[in-house]
Amino acid sequence: MYALARGWVPSASYPRRAPAPCCSPLLGQQTGASAFPSSSETRKRPQRRPGLRDGGELQPITITLDGNEVSGYAGMSILALAREAGVHIATLCHDDHLPDIGACRLCIVEEEKTGALMAACVTPIASGMVINTHSPRVIAHRKTIVQLMLASHPDACPVCDKGNRCQLRGLAAEMGISLTELHRIPQAATIQDVNPFIQRDLSKCVLCAKCIRACQEMVVEGVLDYFQRGFKSKPATFADLPLEMSGCTFCGACVALCPTGAIMEKDAEHRGTTGSTVKTTCPYCGCGCSIELEVKGERVVRSTPPQLDGTGYRPQCVRGSYGYDFIHNPERLTRPLMRKDGSLVESDWGEALALVARRLKEIEEKYGADSIAVLGSAHCTNEEAYLLQSFARRVIGTGNVDAGSRLYNAATILGLLTTIGLPQPSNLIEALEKSDVIMVVGADPASSAPQVGYAIKRAVKSKGATLILIDPRSTKLAFFATLHLQPRPGTDLVLLAAIAYVIVKENLLDREFVMRRTDNFEPFAKSLDVYTPEYAASITGVPVEQIAAAARLYARGRQASIVYGSGITQYTTGTDCVRILANLALLTGNAARKGGCIIPLHKESNSYGVMAMGLSPRLLPGLRSVTDRVARENFETLWRVRLPASPELTAVEMLQEARSGRIKAMYILGEDPVSNFPNRHLVTEALNSLEFLAVQDIFLTEAAKLATVVLPGTSFAEKDGTVINFEGKIKKFRKAVTPSGESRPDWEILLEISSRMGRPLPFFRFEDIVAEMEEGIPGYHYYGSDGKSFEVSWASAGSQRPFDETPLGFPRFWPLEYKTLPDKLEQEYPFFLLTGGAFPHPSNGIWSLKAPRLKKFLPQGHAELNPEDAHNLTLDNGDMVRITSAAGELVAPVRLSSTVPRGILFLPCSFPQIPANQLFDINMDPQSKTPAFKCCRVRVKRADQDGWAIA
Repeated sequence: MYALARGWVPSASYPRRAPAPCCSPLLGQQTGASAFPSSSETRKRPQRRPGLRDGGELQPITITLDGNEVSGYAGMSILALAREAGVHIATLCHDDHLPDIGACRLCIVEEEKTGALMAACVTPIASGMVINTHSPRVIAHRKTIVQLMLASHPDACPVCDKGNRCQLRGLAAEMGISLTELHRIPQAATIQDVNPFIQRDLSKCVLCAKCIRACQEMVVEGVLDYFQRGFKSKPATFADLPLEMSGCTFCGACVALCPTGAIMEKDAEHRGTTGSTVKTTCPYCGCGCSIELEVKGERVVRSTPPQLDGTGYRPQCVRGSYGYDFIHNPERLTRPLMRKDGSLVESDWGEALALVARRLKEIEEKYGADSIAVLGSAHCTNEEAYLLQSFARRVIGTGNVDAGSRLYNAATILGLLTTIGLPQPSNLIEALEKSDVIMVVGADPASSAPQVGYAIKRAVKSKGATLILIDPRSTKLAFFATLHLQPRPGTDLVLLAAIAYVIVKENLLDREFVMRRTDNFEPFAKSLDVYTPEYAASITGVPVEQIAAAARLYARGRQASIVYGSGITQYTTGTDCVRILANLALLTGNAARKGGCIIPLHKESNSYGVMAMGLSPRLLPGLRSVTDRVARENFETLWRVRLPASPELTAVEMLQEARSGRIKAMYILGEDPVSNFPNRHLVTEALNSLEFLAVQDIFLTEAAKLATVVLPGTSFAEKDGTVINFEGKIKKFRKAVTPSGESRPDWEILLEISSRMGRPLPFFRFEDIVAEMEEGIPGYHYYGSDGKSFEVSWASAGSQRPFDETPLGFPRFWPLEYKTLPDKLEQEYPFFLLTGGAFPHPSNGIWSLKAPRLKKFLPQGHAELNPEDAHNLTLDNGDMVRITSAAGELVAPVRLSSTVPRGILFLPCSFPQIPANQLFDINMDPQSKTPAFKCCRVRVKRADQDGWAIA
């Protein structure tokens, strides 16, 4: 009985499976096609569902449950049927989102006919069963199991931070058990983990295996498994190493699912029971995960995933679980700042707002409205973005309005609108998980968009999907890839064109779909003639055989998906790269299939939403072009203003014009162009050239340090609003705590300034802004009819008719006009520099570096270099290197990494100590006006500790 209570499970109940390819870095890398079956091997004949007649009719199975007849279907467990019938059965190891294994045995029930006791969670129903869930015998056994668990559990309930959230404590109270009369059982020792996120005290473990199943089945890291046997059995990492040495990503799934205090959030001691819980949305990446903020007093003390979510349970990532505490960082701006005698000093709101209104009005009257520019951020909510562009166009009268998300998102919007006709995924993340082929291009979703990374890994591990990875670096997904193509940086367009060439020449395309439902195929096919695999191999460095294999694998997929990120959009060819990906989806017919997704990954929570709300010089709200006469006239009628008929300045052009003297004033909300835009020197010079600069933010950013006035806004947890995630779903921020100090919601600040300028916007409440958005943007519904709908897919709600940007109203192939240019800098600058994020920080670390635990885990970045290159340069871990480009230079510590190929240096963009943006000049995609900020040529030399290069 004790073995059952401690969670021992026969191998038949919980079979040992081969570890996932990423089970642990210590187990060695599994590579190539040998790690997974080929696409053809994974295709199995569809099997008839159990419980179906030959005619396909589902047959019910009737059993007697506690004296009542209830019906279910074949394959349903007793526990599932009981819950469906409203019968409560106690359990510790069951979770609706995990496979059942019958570990805790608390769900035992009695089959009256045979007298057998069986675990309800793993026993399927059978016709004629008579089940008793609360017979005296069952209750006695459950009490014994709980007493055995308590006998091996420490008497620390009063000081355990799990508190009333402990499920074992709740079950003991429910069964009337206080102290166990059994002899104490030796407890496992507390494990010493030095990471700042998770602490383990396995003396409180009940061996439910929730942490193991979550790690292996949900997030597919494979870090945890059972270790040792018998009384010594426990969940542990490989060789019982600390978590920080195991490859753990600290997603927090094990913490969220642990029923006791065995696995807990670190630094959460004595927080006790929280006062309230508020469901909101994670503010970091474009996944837009639902989270619950637990509040005590006026502080957020915990972030957890909602147990029941309309889109299904989604485990969080390290940022969603432990990156929320920037909200209460003491560096938060709490009062307005004004520049006096060259320094920023605290001021009151009245004086600061009066100065902003007066100076903007003076500059407009003196130089004209086009001398003022407004720059927003993907941190803005939809309502703030709509209001900010309204402030620019209706109050100031300028079309110089843009958002920092242009740096990686504008190429996606333009590329997808002009090909498949939709700027959003053609399917949701659930469809991605059902794909049989997944191509990931220029993205590291395991780090930048963890929910997508989880889905891809689950598809490969559980569904046998084929993964094609196109990335110069060996990211975590490389362990899962059937085929990993590593092109030279900046050559993705040629590689993708060659893949399309093979599909067309080998007749692997969906010809019926192409001929009947697309436009402009012949010119596109003709433009591919030069992109032979041999030519592409000479440009990209990818072998001809791999190019052909990638084309065949993708084209033969019945449900093939494409996932891409800023690794292709932040080049001067970004728009064309997006178009060729869309062309691949059209060639194979996957653009029209339910499981054939094309998913652009957005770096920040509302990258798509701010563009959709018109925070762009090229777009009006609803993603309508400013050149669209009908859309322009509709908004002119609604707003009672005249709008320009052509696009005005984009974000980078604003700064260029500020340096030249044309732009005299800027209003920046939530963006830091000094840290986030290429050519840091140009940006700083441009902002210093302005006659007036107002910055509205929650921290004193590098841009705010140059401002005339700084206005303190509120964080995501201190306001209401909505964002649109990468799936096109409208997700809601809900206010959980009061604003810090005297900070105000951003929308209130903008309305106050417009009033003080004598041109008040017609909004008195937050709901007024929403009402106008619903009126002006077709298909955008915020509250819904019952006031509760906040997670609807706007992309599918008729915001605009698909393909209306194309001449014939069909998806349109886009011919390639790319010309390979000679690399004139190779001799002087022999290395490619690649930029990105550094776990646990995203590529923009403005918030994560203000979150104490994330910063403690990685306080400073490193340049990553291949060990062979490091050997040639006589470099070792921790040495300082001088990195020089044609635009600038910097000094950084180096870390040797085999994930970086020879000839490439990787530098994270997250850290102010190593500002990667000062190595980049302004080179823009001529179509989307996106500046290249992913790769440049550099020279690397050893430097001494003072930063001087050593010859």
